[in-house]
Amino acid sequence: MHTITTFTRSPLFWLFLGGLCYYAALPPLNFAPLAFAVPICWGIAIGDGRRQTADGSRLSLLAVYFTALLFWLASVTWVAYPYPKFTIFGLLALTLALSFYWVLFFVSARVAVHRFRIPLLVAMPACWIGTEYLRCHILGGFSFCALEHAFYRYPMLIQFASLGGSLLVGGVIMFIGAAILACFHVSGYWRKTGYIVFVFIPTLFCILQFGVIGQIDIASSWYGLPRNDSEMLNIVALQGNRQIYLHDDPEKGGNEADETFRQFVNLAYQTINDLKQEGKPLPDLIVFPETVCSIPALQFEGTLQPAEEVATRWENDYRRLVEHWQTPAIFGLSTGVFKDDPERPLRLNSALFVEPQQGDEPSKMYRYDKMHLVLFGEYVPLTEYLPDNFILKTVCPEAQHGSKPAAIPIRNRDGKIIDASINICFESSVAHLIRKQILTLRKEGHDPRVLINLSNDGWFRFSHAMEQHLATHVFRAVENGMWYVSATNGGYSAIISPWGEIEHIGKRGEAEAVASDVLIRMEATTTPYQRFGDWYALFFALVVLGFAGIATRPTRM
Repeated sequence: MHTITTFTRSPLFWLFLGGLCYYAALPPLNFAPLAFAVPICWGIAIGDGRRQTADGSRLSLLAVYFTALLFWLASVTWVAYPYPKFTIFGLLALTLALSFYWVLFFVSARVAVHRFRIPLLVAMPACWIGTEYLRCHILGGFSFCALEHAFYRYPMLIQFASLGGSLLVGGVIMFIGAAILACFHVSGYWRKTGYIVFVFIPTLFCILQFGVIGQIDIASSWYGLPRNDSEMLNIVALQGNRQIYLHDDPEKGGNEADETFRQFVNLAYQTINDLKQEGKPLPDLIVFPETVCSIPALQFEGTLQPAEEVATRWENDYRRLVEHWQTPAIFGLSTGVFKDDPERPLRLNSALFVEPQQGDEPSKMYRYDKMHLVLFGEYVPLTEYLPDNFILKTVCPEAQHGSKPAAIPIRNRDGKIIDASINICFESSVAHLIRKQILTLRKEGHDPRVLINLSNDGWFRFSHAMEQHLATHVFRAVENGMWYVSATNGGYSAIISPWGEIEHIGKRGEAEAVASDVLIRMEATTTPYQRFGDWYALFFALVVLGFAGIATRPTRM
């Protein structure tokens, strides 16, 4: 018994238990309340200066790194699925890098607590927000598996995201866990002078926010309930169940691409025919997932100028589809940009909006090119120095990034135009990118009212990457106070309300059309997060780096 007691008093025990609770709170286990246990366990591990050395043990940074490594290996195993004999190295590189952020958090939090005597109640949320900010920005950022994602199916608990983004929700979780810990472990000084002010009142405030105040926000906040100035928009998001593979044989890969495209075209035809047979209005928009359309868009620049029938054949193919459906559509495809060398086109990951002809008006076409590319998935650093037959360049064709966001004008059945902002795949995980795109479009005179995401999760074998990706969609909806539509192959297609409620979602692993009438307010709306962004998190990130620098000075921790 004494051995067990000694072990449970060790910071290493609480470190590992916190990591275990973290994993269990997220998909695929989804025991969301355990998210609050993470700061409790880690608060004990960090220590308050009295219990930390009670059993003579120390919190080893190597143990922190090893625990983080186990967590990330278990959480993002799906990174290795597209091409296991190669992408396993990408998984290892990613987890080795991500594990460093846990070390940074523990180092900065312990400096704050032990050197500057900052209470855990303040140190843990601040250091966590700062560390997560760095994780979301450095080397393109990686924001999957954030602690706050445990509550993506509980919109009442994530309304702080509209105030300060998802990072603020994670900070609040850390604050509540530290407050709970303080309630069970406070000194006489705290009982006499600080308990009510620093523990009870803040905790009560958070409970009210997550409860009554959160409910009021949903009913009457800036995005609130629809009013007389609302417009109806009917959207169909197609969901496929085609698995995607990387192939060394282009012919085999091409056949699979054609079959995938055929599945979605047939699904669109079936949806339109069912509506006609039922006597229902046609949808205002059909959304295809990312890169499931095998007919590439072509763009010619420089000296290479083919015959017009060759250059525009692809446009006619897509126009014929929407003319037959009499419904606008957004197609996920690749764009080939030809300059001077016809054998070496540049590739863009694109979303193509095509509208059928409206009376005497010609059919309109708009394109968005993905701006935030996936490392080793869509681009390879220093690729110009690699040989042409290098495996990375043969199984993973490099893409070019787009230069600007695009506003897609969607005409509803009443003839009103509603702008939509498009993002592709993992761009949904980059909160500051989505915010910047919206602000840029507004400066250009557009006013997007709905966010539309095209994704292809077919690479990941219906793993828990599906739920992890879906969680990012939910937070982008709340942060920006907008409806969020996701059309996904191999994952979940979903329609999400501005307050984070998943209104409609496809069944796991099935091909179907997810449709909904979306009631959108036409009055201009801006959330505090849209207005101010992550400036507070940047401040905390600088504090974390400063504390980490102080920790490098020789001292006993």
